[in-house]
Amino acid sequence: MLFSRHADAQEAGLPNKTISIFTPGGAIADLWNPTGTGDDMVMGAMSHGYNSVKNECNFLVNMSHGNAGHGRMPIICAKEWNSDSYDVIMGNALGPDMPFRYINLGVHSNGANYMTKDNKNRIPFQDNPFTVFDLVFGSSQGSSAKTPIMNAHVSAANAIRSKLAGYEVQRMDDHLDAIADTQRRLDELSGGTSCSIAPSNTEFALTHDNFSLQARMQADIAVAALQCGLTRSVSLAYGNSQCDFRIPELSYQGVYHQSIHGGSGGKANYPYYTEMRSHMASYNAYLIQKLKTAGILDSTVVLETTDMGHADTHSASPVAYTIAGGGTRINRGVVTNAGTGYDHHDVLYTAAQACGVDIGFGKEIPGVIA
Repeated sequence: MLFSRHADAQEAGLPNKTISIFTPGGAIADLWNPTGTGDDMVMGAMSHGYNSVKNECNFLVNMSHGNAGHGRMPIICAKEWNSDSYDVIMGNALGPDMPFRYINLGVHSNGANYMTKDNKNRIPFQDNPFTVFDLVFGSSQGSSAKTPIMNAHVSAANAIRSKLAGYEVQRMDDHLDAIADTQRRLDELSGGTSCSIAPSNTEFALTHDNFSLQARMQADIAVAALQCGLTRSVSLAYGNSQCDFRIPELSYQGVYHQSIHGGSGGKANYPYYTEMRSHMASYNAYLIQKLKTAGILDSTVVLETTDMGHADTHSASPVAYTIAGGGTRINRGVVTNAGTGYDHHDVLYTAAQACGVDIGFGKEIPGVIA
């Protein structure tokens, strides 16, 4: 069935790749919502980071969130708390024959919640871009021996297997089978066509001082993996539900969570929350521009989701989301005032529908799919 869906999408000329982005901390509607269309679109103070790629985006405003607040990452991209996540569902539908059904990337994202779930298994974020580089591109350069993370993962899983209950053993075995399948695909790929566009793996310290550098490198890896035909589904998370990271090149030197709740700038206009949120929007603009330069933006649907609206009040509405790319399949360079009758699940459903995939929950948001 999955191969059939993939073939149908190809035949229909639909987008056949997707990237789902999680940006924590929502946004304040009055400071986020763009106005106008196309080149005349005026970005809000919080969404200004998207300005360079605004013509590639459909900005969904004044929506709601079905499960707003900190700590909601497991439900952000899934129907239920233990359901498979969007990136896994889309990877199964669009790329069951790919070396990687999905790749889940993060930037200081582990340690508080998780987002990717595969057959009820919680999959940690791949926060280390150099590990990801070796895993994803090492084999495509000709040798699966360059993927020690696979062996380490199997060894760790086997070490705890004897301590699990019966039903947990079955889930662990399923997970080990999935790892073995990934290794098999890598072995088949080795010796084949190399991917000369793999991004640089020059190492640097993985500290908050280099948060932006890590975010851009993970974006480089995501785009190259899609362009090289190594996967059709990527997820990327900036931090986690606790927003406990900082971006030292900005004026505000505290952690993101503190900026949301006023910081030392006060709550009158949330200057530091605004600065942080706009800067994170610029990470998405960087990724979208990389997809465009690589020539695959039209065949890729990019969606940005979040965990709430106004984060200082943990509000469930109004909430802003973004869908970009998708070629003529997506109405771009516009603002879609969807209204509170639509939520984060509908964003997932609509993005999947643009690729010709029915994820089984949610409804289509009018004004997004052309």
